[in-house]
This record gives sequence, C-alpha cells and structure tokens, in this order.
Amino acid sequence: MYCNFNLYKIIDMKVGLIAQASIALYLSILLVLPVHGQNCQNINHSGYKTVTQDTGTETIVREYILDIPANYNPDVATALIINMHGFGDCAAEYSFTVGGFYNFDELAHRENIIVAYPQAAYRPEKEDHFWEPGDNGEPHLYDNDVYFIEQLIRDIDSEYNIDLSRVYAAGYSNGGMMAYSLACNRQELFAGIGIMSGVMLEEDCNDNYSIPIIVFHGIADGVLPYDGNQYFQPTGEVVSFWLDKNNIPESSLVSTELKDGKVIKDEYSGGNDNTCISFYTINEEFDKPGDHVWFSEAIDGSTPNQILWDFFSNNCALTSSTEEQSEIEQQLSISPNPIVDKLTITTSRTHGQAYSIYTMQGKRVLSGITKSNSHIIDVSALAPNTYLINFGEEVRKLVKVE
Repeated sequence: MYCNFNLYKIIDMKVGLIAQASIALYLSILLVLPVHGQNCQNINHSGYKTVTQDTGTETIVREYILDIPANYNPDVATALIINMHGFGDCAAEYSFTVGGFYNFDELAHRENIIVAYPQAAYRPEKEDHFWEPGDNGEPHLYDNDVYFIEQLIRDIDSEYNIDLSRVYAAGYSNGGMMAYSLACNRQELFAGIGIMSGVMLEEDCNDNYSIPIIVFHGIADGVLPYDGNQYFQPTGEVVSFWLDKNNIPESSLVSTELKDGKVIKDEYSGGNDNTCISFYTINEEFDKPGDHVWFSEAIDGSTPNQILWDFFSNNCALTSSTEEQSEIEQQLSISPNPIVDKLTITTSRTHGQAYSIYTMQGKRVLSGITKSNSHIIDVSALAPNTYLINFGEEVRKLVKVE
C-alpha cells in the first residue's frame, strides 16, 4: 500500500512551523534556520532532561524538554503527551513555538497534563536532526527511535506519577511520521495518537492492538502534499489504512462542514476496542489555503490544541453512536461510494432539495435539484478524485474512480 521511500531523501522539511499571523513571522524565520552539528542548546531550557544508556562500549545520551503543569500533584496520576518536532528542529525551540506561542503548554497547565518534547537524534550523514520511523528491534537509544520513546516514558514515570493508561503521542511533520510509527509498533503504550501535517511511511504494523487517531492536514501543504506525490501517499489513504487496521466501518462516516466550509471534519467510529478516527481537512486558515503548519486558528470556537486534547480525553466517547448513524443513514443514502459514472441520492425528505458537489479545494463542479426521493446523478464527467457532496445540512465525502 505504501511507497518505498528512504527517509534520508525526505525533501527539505525545514520549512518549520510557518506562522499564520504577522507577529509570527519572526518565529517562522527562527524555525527555518538550519541546525548544523549538535547545536540545539536544549541544555539551556529550564525543562531540560536526558535519558542515558550504557552499552558497555559507549554512553548514549538522548535529550528531551519536560513541561510540568503548575497544579501537578504527585499523589494524583497525571496524563502525559509526547509531542515530537519536525525535521531539522530542536526540542527547545519547538517547545517555545508550539508550547509557548501556540499555547500548547497553556492548555496542558489548564488540563493538568505533563508534556514531553523529545529531541530527534543528530544524523551525521545529513548533518541534521530527524526522526527515523520503524522499529528495528534493537534496544539502542540512538539506532531505534521507537525504543527511545519507550524509554523516555519510563524515565518520566520514574520521577513523576504518570497515568500510564493516559499516555498520548502527537507530532508535527516528521514528528507526525514518528507518531504513526509509535501507533504501529507500540500501540499498547498509547491511548491515542495526534498528527499535525504529517504522513505515514511504509512499515509493518503490530496487528494485536487498535488505537484512536486524530489527523489535521492542509490542502495546500507544500511539504507533505494532501493528495500525495511520488514520495508520500495521500493523507486519505493513510486514514483508510487505519480504518482497516482498527476495523472501523467506512459506513460510520459522519462528515461535517465547519467554519463555512473552511474545515471539513470526517469522523469514523465503532472500531475494535471502541476505536475512532477524526480527520480534519483544513481548506483555509487565516484566509490562506491550509499549509504545512501546526494549526492554531479556532475552528468553530475551539483551537486545534483543544480539539486534539478533547479527542484524547474523551476516548472516542463523543463520536456518533450506532443508533445515531442508523437514523442518519435512514434519512439520507448516497451510493455507491466509491462511484464510477452514476450516483444515487435516496432520502426520506421531500424531493426538490438542492445538492452540490465540490472538490476538496472548495470548487463547485456539479449541482442540481433532486426530482424524486431516489435521484440519479450523472458523474461520468468528473475526474477520478475525492469530492464532497452537500445535500441540505449534510456533507459527505465521495471517491470517484475510473
């Protein structure tokens, strides 16, 4: 399903977290500065921590930044989020930007969450820091990033009272790739995974566990394209992979248009162990097409940070129930999906309802009025792609195939 791709050939991902407001321009410039040598200066951060390993021939040191909420109580087990930076970044700078400027730490303090910002290893062959997804089975802090994150959790748990049933992984860009890898290889350690502008690379996954996942991706991402390219698969295909792995029925899809169509939320539920997936397509943010960023503009009153945490903490409880789904499906059926040349809208509502079909970029390509309760639409002229159909207040995703 996945393209074979050597991580060392990742195109320049040091675009960083491009700021979405004018005041953030300074920060985006800071983040795109190349990191040469091992010059991250994480040690100067007040939350600086290390994990060490003595192999007998060498001592390996891995770094991370730890943020402890002000109301932390050692007598109360506390949730932990591992938040991983992108290619070429430093944990201290990432914690300053995502944790500080984009207020992730403020959320964590309000919700009483411990946040760890681990540092990716420096790789001399590329003179930079980046995550290497995949578990090679080696218990080695440098050679196996999956093992490093596992030991990181143990290190934090040895000092703080961590609720090990509420440990989560989140990542931006290359950090999102690493979060997917943890979902593949260490599902038993995590209660949920969050992805900001990240994709999944090829690897074999452990099929013994299922895991909830929330994804945010912009349609104009120039680094990890929404629709994929010769190196990276489309974001929708990654979501489909996890639907299949979690045994979540595609028919459970509830698609909602938010912010007047600037954001589309696709929710799937009813998987193994009550797993669910939430997929946010960012069509527009701060009056620009959704880019390769850590998203921050509020979506119908909630910031992406808050949406991410609500998804984690609710443990799929807020996704639509089977009964609610059945009622929706009884009111409206759009089939088949995927479609080839004809689409049928079947509804219990009065005919004469308007419908429109849009590209994922928001361009209307087809519209009309239903003439019966079982209305057939000719879609043969549409190119194979992913579309959205709007019918009344309902928004559904369509896949057109040849």
